[in-house]
Amino acid sequence: MSSLRPKSPLSGNAVSASRLLMAIPVTLFILLTFAGCGPSSDRERSGRADSPANTAGGFDITDHGSYRVINVYDPWQGARGEVFTYILADRNEELPAGIPAGTVIRTPVASVICMSTTHVAMLDKLGKTEAISAVSGTRLVFSPHLRKRIENGEVPDIGYDTNLDYEKIVEINPDVVLAYGVDAGSSAWLDRLPGLGITVVMIGEYLEATPLAQAGWLKIVAHLFDRQELAGNILADIEEQYLKLARLAADAGSRPVVMTGLPWRNSWFVSGGRSHFASLATDAGGRYLWEGNTGRQNFPVDIESVLSRGQEADFWINTGTATSAADIVAGDPRLGMLPPFIKGNIYNNNARINRYGGNDYWESGIVNPHIILADLISIMHPGLIPDHELVYYRKLE
Repeated sequence: MSSLRPKSPLSGNAVSASRLLMAIPVTLFILLTFAGCGPSSDRERSGRADSPANTAGGFDITDHGSYRVINVYDPWQGARGEVFTYILADRNEELPAGIPAGTVIRTPVASVICMSTTHVAMLDKLGKTEAISAVSGTRLVFSPHLRKRIENGEVPDIGYDTNLDYEKIVEINPDVVLAYGVDAGSSAWLDRLPGLGITVVMIGEYLEATPLAQAGWLKIVAHLFDRQELAGNILADIEEQYLKLARLAADAGSRPVVMTGLPWRNSWFVSGGRSHFASLATDAGGRYLWEGNTGRQNFPVDIESVLSRGQEADFWINTGTATSAADIVAGDPRLGMLPPFIKGNIYNNNARINRYGGNDYWESGIVNPHIILADLISIMHPGLIPDHELVYYRKLE
């Protein structure tokens, strides 16, 4: 991901609503009813009404016929009651009277700036990579098609944080900037954009607790391009394959324990017990080492606790920057005494990294949760899908 992170409601885009107080990272299930024209009951989340992907709680979409309303809720950690409202309407049609307050976006958009590589992946999935006019952190991009455009000088890097190139953004004049936030204290760089005539759309997929819910944010991007039917078909296919694999793993005879991470600055940050990774580990037929934790955010534990709890682990997944088993024990030889290390059951999500350092796991993985799940099942229960070859993961030797 890029390091660009908004901190506060954008001027004119966010509406505080005390009745909508929501805690991040708790899954949100808020549906707003609009009194505008059209079929107000035609409301989308991230999937079919009866779909597990429908658990994406960070947004809803209401179709009013001549326009659509997208509400994005609390799109950064710790946000409370922040609602970003976007009114999408055909660029060739007049807006009807009585539309809700919000940021008007004429569709289909033609030019987009991406602040995260996950946004790149969504556009790639929709066949709209050519609409990307600039990105934050070009070196992080994996997409081969976009890399060619970057190397040809067609797609510039607009910087990040205090180094954001406002002049370049205004010069590009995109229809929208796709952005994301991490906390309320890191968006000073973003507050200026609406005043410069730049429309910002908040994408908060990383706050969702399940892989299918994260993938569901593809729908917002699809609506910007009037490709919602395509997105619906893509998500239905992803969900079908994901749930088929999860059912297969649920019947596995064992549930190996999975640990994650590496020490960093004297702390070991692990995923919360209700996090995206914990959900993946469970769906892959495993048991997450820290499943007793009730949070979704990463949290620090001391190395001694990991060394103790880690004795229960069968597999070690997502080992940060480590590219070999030697890298792991170089920092702390005691890690070599953990059962997954002794058994050689260490796998990292760095099988697809280009020469610039862009890791495709953090890019296309957002729209390929079924492939990530297949990788994890293949690692923990190789007999269940014997013909599967790892895509995002590789074993550390």
